[in-house]
Amino acid sequence: MSRKYLQQLIKSLREFYKCPSCGTNYYLDDIKFLGEVENHCFVQLSCHDCSLPMLATITEGGKGEVRIKSDLGKVEEDSFVDKGEITSDEIADFHAFISSYHGSLNKLV
Repeated sequence: MSRKYLQQLIKSLREFYKCPSCGTNYYLDDIKFLGEVENHCFVQLSCHDCSLPMLATITEGGKGEVRIKSDLGKVEEDSFVDKGEITSDEIADFHAFISSYHGSLNKLV
């Protein structure tokens, strides 16, 4: 992948994609290029507002078009948008719960 193409890709991510949790646009520092395999590019997007990390697989299609696949399904993505931002109280509650929990985390899922 050429440097110019990568710059265009990052510009597109910043302009057209928002955090699925809080709807915030990504900053340049929120986008981390992880690598590429053949015509697939792997990028981590970390929201600067709510800290939701998202892994995106980007495939270059014909005529330079870009297709982005995230690790979230459509139903999951919609549910994050519907729930709104994660509050500091929710984070504090989760931290308190996980700090005092002594069982298997697999049973919670």
